[in-house]
Amino acid sequence: MNRKHWKAVAPGAALTLIALAQPWLEQRMVTHMVVELPLLFAVGWWAAPARGSGAGWLRSINANGLTGLTVATAISAIWMLPLSLDAAVLDPLAGWLKVCSVLLTGWLTRISLREARTAVQAFFLLNWAWMTAAAGALYQQAPERLCSTYQQGDQAWAGIGLVVLVAAVVAMWMVASFRDGPSFEHASGS
Repeated sequence: MNRKHWKAVAPGAALTLIALAQPWLEQRMVTHMVVELPLLFAVGWWAAPARGSGAGWLRSINANGLTGLTVATAISAIWMLPLSLDAAVLDPLAGWLKVCSVLLTGWLTRISLREARTAVQAFFLLNWAWMTAAAGALYQQAPERLCSTYQQGDQAWAGIGLVVLVAAVVAMWMVASFRDGPSFEHASGS
């Protein structure tokens, strides 16, 4: 199999591996939130076109990446809620919606970051970081169990994992953004 075929097959293969590991990934809150959701996001990112800004209809509604980043941030917020996590574990339809929406989030984010200037990227990334770190702190400090499908100890570990995830993502973005100027192949300059 040549490189072109591998790049076409790889996201599907990764998604299959995630599906096989799903029972283990959703057994604990920390692996659900800090491993499975970022892996699904990464597969969506990987599946997005390496260059360009997507289909023509998407370019027309995603000026400067604003629409795509807004949708991606909203979807991320939904999957931080305890009710959403419970639904994804207990209801197959909600689980399917989780997978599809988080894949879409990764795909939209990659395409939209290319179109967004560094200041717009910072606005959305830092808002996501604040929201995720706040959720992580709440999960750590909540006196009672917030998710009915997970133990309180899992909840605290998930909170710690979210804060660590935020630090890693912000650090990676800063390196990518400020190493060589605007990143993510922004076509219209800085």
